[in-house]
Amino acid sequence: MTTPENCSSLLEVRDAIDRIDHEIIQALGRRMEYVRAASRFKASEAAIPAPERVAAMLPARARWAEENGFDPAFAETLFSQLIHWYIDEQVKYWRQTRGIA
Repeated sequence: MTTPENCSSLLEVRDAIDRIDHEIIQALGRRMEYVRAASRFKASEAAIPAPERVAAMLPARARWAEENGFDPAFAETLFSQLIHWYIDEQVKYWRQTRGIA
């Protein structure tokens, strides 16, 4: 993939953006596999949210964003939404695998 500063057309830029977005979606899918795997280690539905883990994760994501030239406040907001969505999905999966849903 051409680096941003070496792109010679808008089409080349858009192609790179599409490829990156595809990689992001693939990574989110892999993340879901780990979220589901984590449900095996949760003894109860109440253990799924793990607020202390979320509280530790968000500042780390903001720091990673800043280290990579990305807006840390936006990254923290984005990951907060992602994490809570994954928690909801893990609850559904946890119930499904135990025949509750």
